[in-house]
Amino acid sequence: MKQIFCFLMVIILAGCKEKYDLPFSTPDTGYLVIEGLINKGPGLTLIQLSRTNKLTDAGKKYERGARVQVEGDDNSVFPLVETGVGGYTASLNLLNNKKYRLRIKTVSGKEYLSDFVEVKVTPPIDSISWQRESAGVQLNINTHDSKNNTRYYLWDYQETWEIRSAYLSVLKYVTIPGPRGTTLADIAYKDPVTHRFDSTIWKCWTSSTSNQLIIGSSAKLSEDVIFKPFLLIPGGDRKISELYSINLRQLALTKQGYEFLEKMKKNTEETGSIFDAQPSQLEGNIHCVTDENEPVVGYINVCSVQEKRLFISRDDVPLWNYQSGCEEKSIPNNTDSITDSWVKGKVPTNGLTFFGSNILTYGETTLDCIDCTLAGTNVKPAFWPR
Repeated sequence: MKQIFCFLMVIILAGCKEKYDLPFSTPDTGYLVIEGLINKGPGLTLIQLSRTNKLTDAGKKYERGARVQVEGDDNSVFPLVETGVGGYTASLNLLNNKKYRLRIKTVSGKEYLSDFVEVKVTPPIDSISWQRESAGVQLNINTHDSKNNTRYYLWDYQETWEIRSAYLSVLKYVTIPGPRGTTLADIAYKDPVTHRFDSTIWKCWTSSTSNQLIIGSSAKLSEDVIFKPFLLIPGGDRKISELYSINLRQLALTKQGYEFLEKMKKNTEETGSIFDAQPSQLEGNIHCVTDENEPVVGYINVCSVQEKRLFISRDDVPLWNYQSGCEEKSIPNNTDSITDSWVKGKVPTNGLTFFGSNILTYGETTLDCIDCTLAGTNVKPAFWPR
């Protein structure tokens, strides 16, 4: 979720050189930003605390050392534990017929409290469908609530995909002392019998999380049914060069929570001009108890979480045509050529030609084309099928 809190959009026209003074005062500490939801269980509740930045600031300012707890209207209390920069987690088991809120006390002594919120039970995701289009692969959400109790939805996802190096590593440079103290390079063939290669840098996996607000509503429909396109993977993208997976999470929202996110989406994702409607102030359900005039950014929802995973193989998508952009050049197997390649930062590949048992030429390429760990991890995810 993007953390942009807009009180006012300042538009600077080209050629304007006059200093602009903001009509309001922003504290040096920034305003508290609260992200996440209260997961009724199973699964973890994760609340992320940070601070708004000034326009001149860079980086994210996390709120550390706070005391965070979930409270029920039956006087139950569930403390959250700080686990990393600005993150507070707990595994909760909440009751459907109760209401819950979030209480935060920072190290500066300020206290923040959300309104009590009803528990929403999220229906299962029916499916993640996809179709091949001219622009790539379009992913869609399919879900419904037969009881018509949900109506307002939020989704996020994590993508994971397998990547492979464009070329195999079967050679390595060996530096040797040269005349007058210079350093030369030679190569050593690792295994001339089996052509064994370094498999630890050939197959890897990489991941990314959603960075947009994906919300939907069936409030204007007679039935609580949702079909929503949510992600387009461009044609030829590396994500489907081997095997691709996406894990989609679905959350049920209250009407007020949906309206808050709808306003945030409009404020943060629309491209503004001097003729567009100006962003509105985001008023959530969290308040500063010690200073009622202090703005707080965020909205707390309480719900269960539903997940569904989808795999797409390269073989499932005809004419995907992924191109690595890597090139392999043939290099003579002599000291001068090898040293020149080594000095230029090139790495040897398996593009070998032989004269008898001797290597006549070998291939060279850039390091990123032979070492997949530069773009991911070689530790296979637990959920990976192969």
